[in-house]
Amino acid sequence: MAVHYIEIPIDLEDFTGKDLIAAPADATHGADEINIGAFRGLAFALIFETVLVALGGVVWQLLRMLR
Repeated sequence: MAVHYIEIPIDLEDFTGKDLIAAPADATHGADEINIGAFRGLAFALIFETVLVALGGVVWQLLRMLR
C-alpha cells in the first residue's frame, strides 16, 4: 500500500534532536517499516478460536452436569 505524504515547511524535532516525522521510503528500496498486518490477523484468529474452544468446553461440561 502506498504512503501519501505532504511536505511541510516546519522542522519538527524533539529534545533529542531526532526528526518526529519519518522520512518517506525510497521507491527503489521499498518500505522502511515491517508490515505485520498478516500476523495481527493470525493472532486475532488464534485468540478468537481459543476463546470459542474455552467457551465450548464450559458449555459441554455444564450440559454433562445437567444430564
